[in-house]
Amino acid sequence: MRGARRAGFTLIEILVVMCIIGVLSVWLVLAAAPDRTADTKTEARRLATLLELALSEARATGRRIAWSPAPDGYAFLRPTEEGEWREFPADSPFRHRTLPEGVSLADVQLDAQPVRSGERIVIAPYGLSGAIRATLAGGSTSITLRGGALGRITLEPGGASQGSGLTHDESPRIHAG
Repeated sequence: MRGARRAGFTLIEILVVMCIIGVLSVWLVLAAAPDRTADTKTEARRLATLLELALSEARATGRRIAWSPAPDGYAFLRPTEEGEWREFPADSPFRHRTLPEGVSLADVQLDAQPVRSGERIVIAPYGLSGAIRATLAGGSTSITLRGGALGRITLEPGGASQGSGLTHDESPRIHAG
């Protein structure tokens, strides 16, 4: 009976398997977590493009458009015949936008003065009402949008990892015209 082994697993074998399962679980959770850095880059490009598109639209129609930032998103507005500002309809490229979870819009400024949530930055047919600056942050990066009176929007990477903004192959300047 000395040579006979009992069926089953030893405590050490069970602990090793549990450790392997734990490591694989952590790896799976980290791999499946959404990439907020990519979301931040996408939203920064979208906002820059929409701001330049709004300037082009204002120039083409001769009517003002306003941009109103909020921590969770932003909206474009246009004046009605009565002079009240209204949001664009849901099928418009200028519809109300909500930022993805984990991405925020902060530090919005017009001519170095803070623009609070709900306030408007007017885009007139002749250009922006001043120099704008806004920062989108998420993941391990932040991207700052800067726009001058003529409407040229630049994207500047920043944040925790300096290399996490735009890549070398991408143009750091988005310009519609």
